[in-house]
Amino acid sequence: METGSFEFDKHQMGYTKSGDGPAVILLHGFGEDHHIFNSTISMLENKYTVYTPDLLGTGMSPINTFPSNFSIEYLAESIATFMEYEKIENCVLLGHSMGGYVTVAFAKKYPQFLKGFGLLHSTALPDTPLKIENRTRGISFIQKFGAATFLETTAPNLFGSFTQKNHPTIVTDFTKALPHFSNEALIAYYHAMMARPNLTLVLETTPLPVLFILGDQDMAVALEDTLPQTKMPNTAYLYVLENCGHMGMLEHPIIFNNAVLDFLDKVNA
Repeated sequence: METGSFEFDKHQMGYTKSGDGPAVILLHGFGEDHHIFNSTISMLENKYTVYTPDLLGTGMSPINTFPSNFSIEYLAESIATFMEYEKIENCVLLGHSMGGYVTVAFAKKYPQFLKGFGLLHSTALPDTPLKIENRTRGISFIQKFGAATFLETTAPNLFGSFTQKNHPTIVTDFTKALPHFSNEALIAYYHAMMARPNLTLVLETTPLPVLFILGDQDMAVALEDTLPQTKMPNTAYLYVLENCGHMGMLEHPIIFNNAVLDFLDKVNA
């Protein structure tokens, strides 16, 4: 695995590159970094070139002051700059959770660079009023107790009840390995997520194949809200992971990774 960096809007962003073959870019979610895809990279790198950038404000992409125009669309623009830097003419773009929001925003603005894209425990819908209320409370918590305490407190809720009960070490290992984030980074992500628009029209109009991986116990992206979206694209591949919350790559890594590999093989056939 190689690591590299590139400049976007006067900020340095880091990424990893592994394997050889058609390009696939994996985008991590909120409170994660590129390491969340370690097992997925191992599954894919024999057939594909796998890129895992750290989104601005995360891990290898530190930032001191967030720009006033920071948004999900801004993060999508950073991925376009990354592709230009790495001379990637086209790819499959797959995003987990917040990374999925960036993926759909990218598919809206830069469809010419994609062979397909995927939402991994993610959605094209905007935040509901209840979600915005919860995120607003989260921002107050971060300001009072700090980013690390916030992530440690909320981490167990990302996992399904089955995983929490039967495989608690998965939860504790994830919590122990949480990346460092500044308060400013988490708050900026929350504001960006709260402000994002409804992008279901992208799913309804895209000619590209779309992958959906969902968890039947996902409390962050509810199955009943996301299932209707799987019928919007002309070509969609759906995998519903049983006894799984928001973290399929950790809760059911073999099924999750095989689903990703199967989708890539179909798109690149």
